[in-house]
Amino acid sequence: MDVDRASQTAVFAAQVRAAHALLDPDPVFEDHYALALADATEADVHDLFALIPVACARVARVLPVQRARFVDEEVGRAVSRGVDQYVLLGAGLDSFAWRRPDLMAELDLFEVDHPATQAWKQRRMEALGLSRPPRAHFIGTDLAAGEDLSEGLGAVTFDPARTSIWSWLGVIVYLEVEAIATKMSEIAELSPSGSRLIVSYTVTPDLMDPGSREFADLARAAARGAGEPHLSVFTPAEIEGLARDAGWASVHSVDPSSFAPWFSKRCDGLAPASYEWLLVADA
Repeated sequence: MDVDRASQTAVFAAQVRAAHALLDPDPVFEDHYALALADATEADVHDLFALIPVACARVARVLPVQRARFVDEEVGRAVSRGVDQYVLLGAGLDSFAWRRPDLMAELDLFEVDHPATQAWKQRRMEALGLSRPPRAHFIGTDLAAGEDLSEGLGAVTFDPARTSIWSWLGVIVYLEVEAIATKMSEIAELSPSGSRLIVSYTVTPDLMDPGSREFADLARAAARGAGEPHLSVFTPAEIEGLARDAGWASVHSVDPSSFAPWFSKRCDGLAPASYEWLLVADA
């Protein structure tokens, strides 16, 4: 990764997270901060999607918003149960801190990502005049290099004795299985009973719809070209076993086909993408 700028996959993810609301009517999720944090424009998004085959483009627009909506809803339910700590691992250019002031009023938010990405985000926040919410904390930690998560969180006000909800989205595909298992164990040690971890993971091609399989080929090539190659794919049974071995008491996978009701009234044929599934693990 270029130490002077954000991860290019984080910048791309922010652009495609904004694309659904720009290019499709009646969006199922909107992020009004994504483009500004990525230092991009609507024209950049249109130019980007003009280069992507139609089937791949549909997956690219749906994938980041379906997982973001799922997690936002999970965080909302966690807050209603009294959970007041939310940790975003590999936060990238996520805008939850400003997008959801309703939930931020009830939460201590801890964003963890590579120091270069965090520095980029801080510069964009300053340029945009976005103030840091008082309960938001930005932690620069290189998870891929094995840096200690508990040490980074311990430098701020994170309390491992309090229940937390964790999200780890669009990240583990860039990690080796051993590194994923180690980090899952570390998170479990910081998560008392009642805590929940949500992880997105790339599935094997047999579990993907045709558009997602085409997107997978494109995404692998693009990530390799950006110097951030894909390193892991899983079946649900494989990653669920990994989570159990890491100390999580209850685990299950979420097939994105269950998101179909969000798309049921659409006239454009847009549907959930199965390139990536979600693991939900409870302490």
